[in-house]
Amino acid sequence: MKAVVFGASGYAGAELVRLISGHSQFELVGVSGASNVGMALVDIYPHLIGTAAAELTLVDSTSLVDYVLNNAIDAVFLALPNNTAVEIVPKLLDTVRLIVDLSADFRLRDAALYERHYGFIHPRPDLLDVGVYGLCELNRSQLVGAKLIASPGCYVTAATLSLYPLIDERLISDKSIVVNGVSGISGAGRQRNVENLFGEIDSNVNAYGLSGHRHSPEIEQNLGATILFVPHVAPMTRGILTTSYADLTLEGLDHLGFTINGELERSSTAISYALTAKLEDFYSKDTFVDVLPTGQSPRTKSTLGTNRALISVTFDSRTKKLVSLCAIDNMIKGASGQAIQAANISLGFAEDEGLSRLGMYP
Repeated sequence: MKAVVFGASGYAGAELVRLISGHSQFELVGVSGASNVGMALVDIYPHLIGTAAAELTLVDSTSLVDYVLNNAIDAVFLALPNNTAVEIVPKLLDTVRLIVDLSADFRLRDAALYERHYGFIHPRPDLLDVGVYGLCELNRSQLVGAKLIASPGCYVTAATLSLYPLIDERLISDKSIVVNGVSGISGAGRQRNVENLFGEIDSNVNAYGLSGHRHSPEIEQNLGATILFVPHVAPMTRGILTTSYADLTLEGLDHLGFTINGELERSSTAISYALTAKLEDFYSKDTFVDVLPTGQSPRTKSTLGTNRALISVTFDSRTKKLVSLCAIDNMIKGASGQAIQAANISLGFAEDEGLSRLGMYP
């Protein structure tokens, strides 16, 4: 199948190029990159040397749209800034078999949220119901045959995977969930910002988006819950770790076979094991989600270069709080790898085609 990538000069776009180059069913035939028009991909990303994609020349988005409209292209991947893909998708939706958008343009069901959280009035709210949300572990059946896929946010993926099964079985309260997220600097993109300089990032961890991060409504949409989300950037290139805190409900305790009494503190380990078992059961058929044994914490390093999500859960009897953690590679499971995974499902390929579970270490 012939594929093109819009935004191939950015980090997520470059990962799409790399993954498509190793995919047995895709042939990459066109790429765009607004700030690098006229350059060959290999001149920007030397690691692509030796691949068929290396010598492709970056064109502007308008030219690539025209190319798609005038050639038999099967799959379009968009790794563009927010409020950009929404102008391109309507032009191509009836022409190609599949469009996968990595921006936020089609993730939210409520069009009003775009003005509030992304600063623009959504020009095509009619397409919000057309796009299928691309979190594969939750929407696998809906993705089969999908024409437009809205690939989830990186923080959102980690937070949702670690919390959704617990919400779904009413084990935790859907009120006052706190999600702390830590990301590598690649999540900020390839822009030349002072904040991205080595001297600013090295030996420095800071929180941002304190007035309400734009990923918050997406997490709430997935969970049907109220959450407080606080993201942080850490001095690493790739990786996301979310640590989420929630109250275990009385109904949840009963469902797990426990009651609140003087023995609850002694039951802390047993409750943690029971919660872990619930997660293991929920993700038992998922190729890319691994639930760690009780007491183990997921590490971002363990997901480096993979499409895996590592999850663990524990219960703190003193505070009656549940702690659920998830680690992913923000550029793969949090972006380009998940987009390929969703495309595989839509097009009927093996779900793990072109994707790796085996990471790089150290």
